[in-house]
Amino acid sequence: MSHRFPTHAVAGLAALAGLSLFPMAAQAGPFLTDKPFDITVGAGVGTSYNAATDTIAGGTVSAAFGAGNLSDLKNQITDAGLAQINASYTPTGGAVIRAGYRGLPIVLSTVNNSTAVTLDIQSIGLSQTFSAQSTRDANTTDLFEYLKSSGASILNDLQKKLAEVSPIDPIAGNPSSLQSRIVTDDFDRGFTQFASNVKSDPTSEQSSGNLVGAGVTLGNVSVGGLSTTSTSIPLSYTLRNDLDPRKQLTLYAPINISDSAGARSAGINFGVSYRFPVNDEWALMPSAGYGIAGSADLGAAAAMTALSLTSQYTIQLEKFDLAIGNMVGAYQTSKVSAGDYSIDPKINNTVFRNGVLASFPTLVSGRKMAFEVSFILTNYTGSALYSNRYQEVGVALGTNKGANSARSYFRAGATYLTGENGITGARLNLGYWF
Repeated sequence: MSHRFPTHAVAGLAALAGLSLFPMAAQAGPFLTDKPFDITVGAGVGTSYNAATDTIAGGTVSAAFGAGNLSDLKNQITDAGLAQINASYTPTGGAVIRAGYRGLPIVLSTVNNSTAVTLDIQSIGLSQTFSAQSTRDANTTDLFEYLKSSGASILNDLQKKLAEVSPIDPIAGNPSSLQSRIVTDDFDRGFTQFASNVKSDPTSEQSSGNLVGAGVTLGNVSVGGLSTTSTSIPLSYTLRNDLDPRKQLTLYAPINISDSAGARSAGINFGVSYRFPVNDEWALMPSAGYGIAGSADLGAAAAMTALSLTSQYTIQLEKFDLAIGNMVGAYQTSKVSAGDYSIDPKINNTVFRNGVLASFPTLVSGRKMAFEVSFILTNYTGSALYSNRYQEVGVALGTNKGANSARSYFRAGATYLTGENGITGARLNLGYWF
């Protein structure tokens, strides 16, 4: 599937050519400042870069300079901008410029008494020297033009690598990414939002009509000293079967906005799911969806297709209900148009999400409610990601959801999350269906 992403949202994607200004090296930190991007300049005779340790040796080495977005990073990569960071830098002296791009180290090197600029992107097998012009700024401009004329292949390879090494990639690899949000939404629709619904008698209920769903989820995820805040507005419309309201067809379109130290991303995913009972204890929900996300600030854009199947099994005990949820899903990037490019980093993951939820009936001001405690594990297989595993502990309070024919209900909850490579986070959510 191909989608043309709005030009203003991916202005930084053609600028992903700017991302490619420097060669990739080993991951560090991953952040050297409190910004998504950083630049360190080493200048003087004997200056060199060690990819194994991600360090600059020899000469005079500056402190890291932070940049809040891709445009600021690009604007700093000029003779004047580099001299501002390190006063020892000159337009003809030997230098090593180490740029951190969303946690990914990238290096640009020059030699003494030369205006040539050497690009070496080891991870994608690209090495090129630009020396046709009389100044480094002009040779850097040639480098930009070379990357732009090389088409989308370099951008695709870089985007795939960033999903592996960057904890703030807006496409995949972290809890705030497009892929992770789709995974969470798929599981919530089939399990956490309706964990008690399956355990009811369809013969005793009649549908009270369809449901409009709306809400808000606020999240914060931290890693390496940098935090990403996110806001999600889940919108849905559910059609309930007149004879058996446990059978539900849902159309959904969650809208997501996130902020990583001032660099903003936006996305939306939409699709359809159908929830049906296998018996009085067990329900299944297949889902099919499509999402798109991009960030001019971070220099990224991609689309993603999603197919999943969620199983919910509820055991009714004397004092509470115990629900078991299992989901398997296939999530794969697809083409999105950005200017003259058709971007598809070919990220392809099979995801397993499993959880248990205990639902305790309670009364709040005389109203029947349910207090829930949940534990969820998520595992990603396939394409390499920054974080492949997450654990979540959650609590929630809401309307007793055993009544599938209820005219309206709400749910409010909080979740604490930990993940591979030091990821921690929390979410607050409120949903209302009417």
